[in-house]
Amino acid sequence: MARLSMGRLTVPAAALLVVAWHFSPRTMAVAQLLAPPPPGEHYDGPPTVGLPLSPPAPPGESDSPELSPMPDSPPPPEPEAPEPTPPPRQPWQAPLPPKREPAPPRTVVPPQEPAWSSAPPPAARAINYTAIGCTTMLVFGDSTVDPGNNNRLQTAVKANFLPYGTNFLGGKPTGRFTNGRLITDILATYLCFCSGKLGIARSIPGLRNPMLRSGQLRRGVSFASAGSGYDDATARRSNALSFPNQIEDLWRYKRGLQRLVGARRAERLVRKATFVISAGTTDLLFHYLASNQSAADSGPRYENQLITRIVNYTQAMATLGGRRFVFVGVPPIGCLPLVRTLLRTGTTRCHESFNLLATSFNKKLVEVVRLLKNEPDFRATFVDVYTTIGMATVDPSNFGLTETSRG
Repeated sequence: MARLSMGRLTVPAAALLVVAWHFSPRTMAVAQLLAPPPPGEHYDGPPTVGLPLSPPAPPGESDSPELSPMPDSPPPPEPEAPEPTPPPRQPWQAPLPPKREPAPPRTVVPPQEPAWSSAPPPAARAINYTAIGCTTMLVFGDSTVDPGNNNRLQTAVKANFLPYGTNFLGGKPTGRFTNGRLITDILATYLCFCSGKLGIARSIPGLRNPMLRSGQLRRGVSFASAGSGYDDATARRSNALSFPNQIEDLWRYKRGLQRLVGARRAERLVRKATFVISAGTTDLLFHYLASNQSAADSGPRYENQLITRIVNYTQAMATLGGRRFVFVGVPPIGCLPLVRTLLRTGTTRCHESFNLLATSFNKKLVEVVRLLKNEPDFRATFVDVYTTIGMATVDPSNFGLTETSRG
């Protein structure tokens, strides 16, 4: 891992850089050698009551159908008509099954090569946090946004030891792959102004944190797992939580939220929540570094596979109520200290082939955001970390950093 020293933490850009260089050659080497089975279905949270999944009710719909008062005398006979098919029961109307647990949602779109628009992708726009809202933040991804979920897993990819966490609240390691806070912690603290108060929390905890309090569920949690990615094979290499595992945890989280605040309010919190998704770097690194494949030969094909998975996962999140999405792009991978060390490019040059691969992936992810924004009742944005980290690589001191090339 690159040894980064934070001179100041005054702009989110500095935090973006801190979280970007989180890969240690030692950790990556160990992770590549380990290939245990995927993590089990263990869930550390409190037991919750199962509720059948069904589409969310439209705004303004009451919790139960209104019943007409019983008249004093029978009404005059009316022509018989076939009974209408009863409408599908809403989650808060359905009786609990006696001994049957509902299954979590599955991604139903078969993998396929997406047909991308020939038009150039639009430029990334700044996030309008006033429009997005900050009632709840739900985070998915890899080590860039994992606050310590891996501490509870049988995996070598952990950061619960020093020097991690030396600049975090309390100065102790929490499992975050940085010396300070993650970008999601900073977003929750500074960039959300809700109900006249600055921020929704000082940090975003992991769902698998044993110290997680019920009140924190309303403000948001992270399902992310270091070593994970959009590709299930990436998570299997490190025995991390794959994206299907993280979405299943979202399903469990929503059930627990229903028990805590009621079904209707839980539905409203999830629909107004900001879904932050940050992954992809580990996928590209494992696919090309571990397999010795050429980025030029198999790059577009593998990128399309990842993008198809992203679309599937987004649809599963939307089924559970997600409507507001923030997609974080990948950094200039060829400038990561890990890549410079393994490919021996030196401390003054980046690996251009990997940077072109990252640029191509980001363009396709921007296209996904554009298509999602065209859907009614959906909001989406793309966070360009490639440009910010690239600038910090050229001029580290301008971002409060002292070392960005060695690791």
